[in-house]
Amino acid sequence: MTPKPLPSLIAVIDIGTYKTASLLGQIIDGKARMLSFSERRTDGVVKGTVTDLEKLTQCVHEVVNDIERGSGRAVEQVYLSLSGPAAEGERVKGFVAVPAHDGKITAKDVTDAILSAKRLEPPSGRATILYMRQPTMLDNRPVSNPVGMAGKRLEVNFWRVTMEEGNMRMRVGMVNGMSIKVRDFILASHAAACATASDADKQGVLVIDMGAGTTDWILYYKEHILCAGSIPVGGEHLTNDLSVALRISRETAEDLKLRFGSAMHRENDVNQTIWKDGDKGVGDQQFNRGTITQVLSLRYQETIEFVRKDVLRRLEAIFPGHAVKLDQNMIPSGVILTGGSASLADAAEAVQQVTGLSARVGVPNFENESLRKPEYAGVVGLMTAAIADAPPPVRRPSGFLAQLKELFRL
Repeated sequence: MTPKPLPSLIAVIDIGTYKTASLLGQIIDGKARMLSFSERRTDGVVKGTVTDLEKLTQCVHEVVNDIERGSGRAVEQVYLSLSGPAAEGERVKGFVAVPAHDGKITAKDVTDAILSAKRLEPPSGRATILYMRQPTMLDNRPVSNPVGMAGKRLEVNFWRVTMEEGNMRMRVGMVNGMSIKVRDFILASHAAACATASDADKQGVLVIDMGAGTTDWILYYKEHILCAGSIPVGGEHLTNDLSVALRISRETAEDLKLRFGSAMHRENDVNQTIWKDGDKGVGDQQFNRGTITQVLSLRYQETIEFVRKDVLRRLEAIFPGHAVKLDQNMIPSGVILTGGSASLADAAEAVQQVTGLSARVGVPNFENESLRKPEYAGVVGLMTAAIADAPPPVRRPSGFLAQLKELFRL
C-alpha cells in the first residue's frame, strides 16, 4: 500500500511551562512556509505538569484560534509536543534468530524483530506514545539495512516513550474538544534537535533544551536517538532563587536575571554595583552584580550537572557492565544548548565547564527572523519533525478508546 502524503497544512502546538506556542505552515516541496504563529502565557502548568486543566485548555484553544484567524484556514489536526516528567523513556529491543539456511536476512525477519520489540508491554498504568528507532544490530554489529546481509541474530532497538494513561487521555481530549484531532505526539527534545542540529551533528551530540519549568535533553549517536530524559528544573528556578536571595519580587528578579545575569560567576562581578532602574533616584534599588551572578551560576551549573548524571545513568542502563564516558569520542559535536534559558549570558561556557565538552547555543534556522531565537527551537522543530518523521494520515475509527489505540498504533 502506498503511504498517503502529508496534509498540505501542518499545525503544531508546543506547550511549555511559561508559554504555549502554535505554528501553522503550508507544505510546499517538502518544506513549510509559515502562514501564522501565536504564543500565549501558559496557565495551569507547573514544572511541566498540568495542574489546572481548564486554564490550560483555554490557553490551547486561544493559540489555535489565533493561527486560524491569522491564516484564514481551519485547523483539522495538530501535532503536540511531549516533554517533562509526564513522558518517560526506556530502551526496548526485539530479536529473531535468522531462519534461512544461508543466513540471509529478509524483510520479514526485520518485521518480525520489530513486532517482537513492540510486543513488550509498558509499565502498568502507562501507555506507549512513541517508538523512536535506534540502530539495528546484526550479530552485535550495527547495520543500517540488514536485508540481504548474512548473519545469525538480528536485533532491532527502539527508544520507547510512555505516558500515564490518564494524562494521555487528558491531552487528547483537550484538543478533541475543539473538534480537532491529535495527529501525533513528538518528543520536545527531539523537536528542538531537529531545529538546531544537523545530520552531521547527530553522529554524536547532546541537545539540551532548557525551558522555564523543565530541562529536556536528548542524545544522538550515529544519527540515531540513543536516549532522552527530562529534569524538573528550569529558568523559573533561577528566578525564584534570585528572588529569595535578594528579597525582591519575582518580576524584579526576572528583569535582573535577563539584564545583568550570567551562568558564570567571575571575581570582577563583586566590584560592580547595578541599579534596577538606572536613574539612582528615589525608589531605585541597587544590587551587587557578584551576588546576582553567583546565585544564578550555582543553579545553572547544578542543572547541567543533573543532566550530565541523568545521561550517564541511562547509558549505564543501556550498556550494563561497560564503562561509559561522555567525552569527545562519543559526542564529537559536543552540546547544543537551546530553549529560553539558553539566552542567559555565558550559558554555553557554563555547559562546557560542567560537561567538559564543546558547547554552543542552538538557534533554529527558519524563514521568519522573529522565530530565530533559542526559545522558539521547540515549536520550529515540531514543524520540521512533523514533516520528516510523521506517519501517513489514517482514517480514525469511531469511539474514544478506538481512536486512542489507532492514534498510538499500539
